[in-house]
Amino acid sequence: MCWCLQSRYSCALGCLRISAHKVRSCAPCELSGASDMHAGPLDWPAGGIEVLGRCPVCYSNSRELLHEQLLDRLFGTPGLWTLHRCECGVAYLDPRPRSDFLYLAYRDYYTHQRQDEAAGIASLMVRAKALIRRQYVGAKYGVRTRHSPGYALLRLFPAQTNALDAFMRHIPMPWGGRRLLDVGCGDGMFLAHAQLAGWNVMGTELDARAAAQAKSRGVEVFLGKVEDLLQSGVRFEQITLSHVIEHVADPRAILSAVRSLLVPGGACWIETPNIDAYGHQLFGPAWRGLEPPRHLQLFTRERLRLLCEAVGFQAVEDAPWHPDGWVVLEASMKLARQLDLKIDKGEIKKLRYFGSQDPEKREFITLCARC
Repeated sequence: MCWCLQSRYSCALGCLRISAHKVRSCAPCELSGASDMHAGPLDWPAGGIEVLGRCPVCYSNSRELLHEQLLDRLFGTPGLWTLHRCECGVAYLDPRPRSDFLYLAYRDYYTHQRQDEAAGIASLMVRAKALIRRQYVGAKYGVRTRHSPGYALLRLFPAQTNALDAFMRHIPMPWGGRRLLDVGCGDGMFLAHAQLAGWNVMGTELDARAAAQAKSRGVEVFLGKVEDLLQSGVRFEQITLSHVIEHVADPRAILSAVRSLLVPGGACWIETPNIDAYGHQLFGPAWRGLEPPRHLQLFTRERLRLLCEAVGFQAVEDAPWHPDGWVVLEASMKLARQLDLKIDKGEIKKLRYFGSQDPEKREFITLCARC
């Protein structure tokens, strides 16, 4: 029995969702019909490509080839992509899609499909589980008493509480009407639960369909770039970026904007795939975290920390690690079978149980940066 919330985990998990019932793969990750992925055009539209020639993070032109002829084997987006590794450690696509053509990579993306926990389900047990989860979230992350039945019950299931804590991004309690911004909020599920806990919430989203899904949950959504919020005068005590920074053309600009939107003493929670992960070392081009062409760059833990400090954050620390990085490994195994890569299952088992011990090698980088 699993008490986990359905979780976005933005893009590192992509369409791998933790639902109210079980950890499962959505249709794209099942890769049924994946052999037909090549039936579409391999070429990105003419004029929709830009050549960088240098790292988008440190601007160095010193690099080495990491992977070439990468395909989008998850959603069938056209194009063959090359990933380079900068001397600073960052991996990045070059050439890459132009910003005004990136929508082509998101037309069938999972954040456009709202999946309510109880949609189409008549089971009282499922609804009871959802109620218990809400009570846990309200008790631990809100202002409700921790003597609630749901909180007390879930404390007996550490694996489930760890997953819920990761979903809630370990945010503090929302004393005094504090404001929280989720950059790239997708379908708004996290914001809805943060609002339930007592936060005054807002999200930013570039895609109108995803924004509409979030608004249907009763949360405020700004349709546009987070940089465009700077002129509004609104400021936040907490900002979260869950698997967003790997998608943006200018990661330095978005972190600088986030820093400016925080009040003194505010905090930014960031999670993104780790290019130094053991999973990438094992699976290579089949690693789920690559996800071309949506993931424009992938960080190391140290390089992301240095970038946060460069834009003005004073204290950057590891946040509690994500307990479900192993789901990425399972998805990578499916991709490896497509590529006829021979992967030692014993190594996968080792990664599942020991791969989280070294923060430099975990599947995800999870940081908390404070002003």
